[in-house]
Amino acid sequence: MKTKFSPIKNIFTVTVLTLFLFSNSAFSQDDEFENYRFDDDKTSSQKTPYFALSFGETASFLFMNYDEINSKNNVFNDEFSGPMLTWGFNFFTALSPLINNARLGVSYQTGSKYLETSTNYPLLLPNGNTVNQNVNFYRNISLRATGIHFDYAFVPLKSLAILPGIGVKWGNMILEQYMTVMPADWNNIGVTTTIPFNEKLNYKFLAFEPTVNVEYAFTGYLMFRASASYMLTMDSPFVKNAWTINGNNAYTGVPEGVKPQGFSVTLGLYLGLFNY
Repeated sequence: MKTKFSPIKNIFTVTVLTLFLFSNSAFSQDDEFENYRFDDDKTSSQKTPYFALSFGETASFLFMNYDEINSKNNVFNDEFSGPMLTWGFNFFTALSPLINNARLGVSYQTGSKYLETSTNYPLLLPNGNTVNQNVNFYRNISLRATGIHFDYAFVPLKSLAILPGIGVKWGNMILEQYMTVMPADWNNIGVTTTIPFNEKLNYKFLAFEPTVNVEYAFTGYLMFRASASYMLTMDSPFVKNAWTINGNNAYTGVPEGVKPQGFSVTLGLYLGLFNY
């Protein structure tokens, strides 16, 4: 006896087999999809390197040692203290694509710190007598420096960069001490030339400055920077006499601690192009 299959049963059987094969294939593909890692894709995008081109104004606070300066000819017991404030500018450009995340900059800074005291002081006259005269005692420290800086950027967050670096600076520090008879008068020149402490010392130096900069770009055109550094200063090797007095006269015996050296903090606001 032969079994006959109706057309409807044949269609049903073929449909069931087709659905079974399709579902099995689909589940296999889902397993492979779950195991796929997008971060292994060779076409994944790479992080944009640090880029900046900028010019900005800066304010620096140099915490130098004043002990030896305060003790020199200090007849009125006035002393320097606190940081020296200097103002300047800085220009820098990224070195990418030559060196990704590196940059080169040029800086200039100038500033001063002074003390002024007026009091009665016994002056020696040309005839050998002394007279109590109202005098003004003025002391000033001024600094000028130019520098070249190399930094390398790390960008942990968008718009935020941390840049350790090294700078080389050269310039001069001037120490001035003057006593002036008050009121000052043209005809008193014979008296004023006998007053001590009328001197102007000039020190030419070379400095190395390790630095850490932290930058935040508010927009693609405006950036704020805070820096911490330490100036390591030595006598300038490019001149015959690092220390001179009242012109170009050689000056010796200066204590080692009389230098524009120490910890420094710098703040700056920059305009330019920033992409990080």
